[in-house]
Amino acid sequence: MAIKRNIVLLLMVMGLFTSCVTQPAKYVTYVPDSVTVFEVVRAEIQYLDIPKDNNIEVLSLTNCGLDRIPSSIKHCKYLRRLNLEGNQIKHIPKWLSSLDSIEEINLNFNKLNLKRRDIRRLSKIEDVLLAGNGIKKLPANVGCLRCESLNLSKNQLSTLPKSFAELKQVRYLIFYDNVFESIPKELAGFKNLKHLDFYKNKITEIPDFIGDMDNLQQLFLSFNKIEEIPDTLRNLKRLKYFYIHHNELHFLPEWITEMDSIERFGLGFNHLLELPEVWKMEALQEFDCEHNLLERFPWELVDKPEMEILNVRDNNFSLTIEETVRLEKANKTKRISY
Repeated sequence: MAIKRNIVLLLMVMGLFTSCVTQPAKYVTYVPDSVTVFEVVRAEIQYLDIPKDNNIEVLSLTNCGLDRIPSSIKHCKYLRRLNLEGNQIKHIPKWLSSLDSIEEINLNFNKLNLKRRDIRRLSKIEDVLLAGNGIKKLPANVGCLRCESLNLSKNQLSTLPKSFAELKQVRYLIFYDNVFESIPKELAGFKNLKHLDFYKNKITEIPDFIGDMDNLQQLFLSFNKIEEIPDTLRNLKRLKYFYIHHNELHFLPEWITEMDSIERFGLGFNHLLELPEVWKMEALQEFDCEHNLLERFPWELVDKPEMEILNVRDNNFSLTIEETVRLEKANKTKRISY
């Protein structure tokens, strides 16, 4: 019977084994020519046999002990997504640039030693994931990438090369868990950005040019050392998610209440003594001000019809028994942590 298209093959060691196998033997993996999705998880691959005439669109070889990208993948002329996460790959082969169909490559948690040639070989791919490779410096020609999504989280980056400024087509940019002390000036003019993530760095201030990112919808700046939200951020009329918890904020600007597009707002673990009238933010559905120095309980947020999730734990509130009962009653229709 012919193998149906679109099935997913989960191959473990020398057949279909469970995840309890801890020390698999090396083996040759044969890929049927009729499948469109092929996946191998946690099995040590010695050789990957992919026929020249195949229909593979999605290929996933995760945690397989690979120290290089198998050359037989060059036969996959229909390949759209290539997932090689959790291996030991150091470089990108020359033939990869000939696979014009690839839209996404996941090289997270490998051992990439990026060179200029590696960047050239990734230049046609739309979504590039390079997290967790211990990268300290990007090659000078990184501006030749044409990706719309770039994940560089969990590396050791502190600066960007000048050519990074040429990546203005990028819409999703992730620098989570690096060592930046400031948001690089190379990002000025990134008008297409929808998602910007600088979680868990060492940033002390938000540069004014962030306010010029007209299309920004998600801004993640938590776990830094930021002391102030600049007035230029009021220009972000499309911002929906704004997370700036675990910083050094002592106050919020009054204009923040005019940010009617924000749906999720995270301010926990700062030093706020009071809140402006954030309940006037029309789209606000989730608000977190946990672990601050607030004394006045924001009852207006409890009564706000749009509010779904409210976290006000660990502040300086002093609630009466009646107020506690009121919160318990409100907690039946909303998620309130206090």
